[in-house]
Amino acid sequence: MRRFGADMSRFDFYDREDRPWPNARLTNAAIVGHTTTDSTRLWVRVYEPGTYSLIVSDKRIDTLGQPRISRNAAKLVPESGKPIPLPGRVQSRDIDFSTDLTTVFDVTGLEAGKTYHYAVFARPSKSSQRNELWEIGRDEPHTFTTQSAAAANVTFGLFSCHMPYPDDRGIKNMEMWLRFRHELEDGGAHFIIGAGDQVYTDGTSYLSIWRWLKKIKNDLAKINRAERVDIMKSWFRDIYRGYWGDLELRRVFRNFPTYTMWDDHEIMDGWGSYTKKELSELLDTIWEFEDTGKNLQLADDMRTAAGSVYEEYQHCRNPPTVKGAYDYAFSWGFAALYVLDMRGQRDYERKSDDRILGAAQFQRLESWLAGLDPAATRAVFIVSPVPVVHTSSFIVNYLDLSLLGLNDDLRDSWEHASNWKERDKLLDLVFSFSQQSKLPIAFLSGDVHIGAAFRLSRNALPDARVYQLTSSAITYAKAPGGLLKLAVRENGTLESATRTTFHCLHAFSRNNFGIVRLDATKDPARISWDLYGSSSEPGEIVKLKRVELG
Repeated sequence: MRRFGADMSRFDFYDREDRPWPNARLTNAAIVGHTTTDSTRLWVRVYEPGTYSLIVSDKRIDTLGQPRISRNAAKLVPESGKPIPLPGRVQSRDIDFSTDLTTVFDVTGLEAGKTYHYAVFARPSKSSQRNELWEIGRDEPHTFTTQSAAAANVTFGLFSCHMPYPDDRGIKNMEMWLRFRHELEDGGAHFIIGAGDQVYTDGTSYLSIWRWLKKIKNDLAKINRAERVDIMKSWFRDIYRGYWGDLELRRVFRNFPTYTMWDDHEIMDGWGSYTKKELSELLDTIWEFEDTGKNLQLADDMRTAAGSVYEEYQHCRNPPTVKGAYDYAFSWGFAALYVLDMRGQRDYERKSDDRILGAAQFQRLESWLAGLDPAATRAVFIVSPVPVVHTSSFIVNYLDLSLLGLNDDLRDSWEHASNWKERDKLLDLVFSFSQQSKLPIAFLSGDVHIGAAFRLSRNALPDARVYQLTSSAITYAKAPGGLLKLAVRENGTLESATRTTFHCLHAFSRNNFGIVRLDATKDPARISWDLYGSSSEPGEIVKLKRVELG
């Protein structure tokens, strides 16, 4: 599929011959998004432009025949026999290349605690010669379940860092998605959280769109900005379609409400944790005089393209947000959740105490906590894509050397000295709320390629129950190790003006995912966390530990 004229094809990132993808790429697919007791958001991508219809039914949808629309109702035309009405509600719309053949159907008027089947089919047209009209849901059932009206027990999955491509090409660790699905199904999970890095724009050299940018940047810089951003958007779309092409991954996304937040690799490694000079140098080449202004403009264009495609593929199915913002809140039963955007506002050179979240986002979080209904809330979860506690402050602050090539990783951490004031402000808010409300609060994170659980405490606030749960990485294929990966400490005190101590309850350094459970029938409510990870045997995944948070 060519998105630009023949003279522009030289800018295409994905090329079937020159740069083949290691696995089948996503063509048509569905993802269940934000789901309530009476509604859901269904994201779909189709194979070609046209008019498509979504059918949602509380009964299994018969696909042994071809679907048709008549008077806003669906019917099935079998190979022989009379048309059969298909029960369920139908929505139709045109889908085209302006959104990379994606759209979101908002489905309302559903019943609480009920499982629904859904499928998507194409409307016949003269421009299309297709004989098979079923687009999604023909071969395998696609389902979702709405929230129960009063869910005392809530179970959800936690994952991050999907990068299954080793340096020597090929694909690895996708069995993690199969086991993840089995555990979600067996445990009756209600939804899942993707805590960042659902794709990598720069995960490995042969699939890096930033490496490709460096190669063609001079020619690309000559094109007008609007067209240049459109070309860059096609690269980010290629990344999503490649990373999300695997069937097991799609089986998880299409049956469980999936809430996501981007992190740096949806843009570039360490985005927001560089100085302007350092950012420009990332696009330097060794054989020419470098133009800092041009480099920074190209980087800004890439950020614009990244945000646009993030909205197409991820954010559009999250709960509605304030215009121009990506952070959001939702609830499931007695669990209240807030998902922080730690990448869209991040600016290392901002001279203030809000370099990561920004003042407006922090205010929204503060107002949300203050407005929680005590009668309807038994536990609070805050998604912080980068963990609040993870590494040794000594390593973070005294080995901040360009020579190590770790500047962005170190500054990304909440434990870098430049982020202490903002982290203290966040922890002050959380500890104070937990102390006063008597509710447990758990940070949910990814990013650091380790699975870990921590308990945080302050002597001055003995009734506060604050935890950190990290699940990372589900498929990251490169060899583990590195300075940051070895720096988890069992106990310690966060270096800052406010004394916060931490105790590591468990840590694991290979591929992993987590299952979180809230039991609101007990008083106080109980939170448990099961961590599953790869063993030393190839392809084997084991349950590592259940951590009871109390």
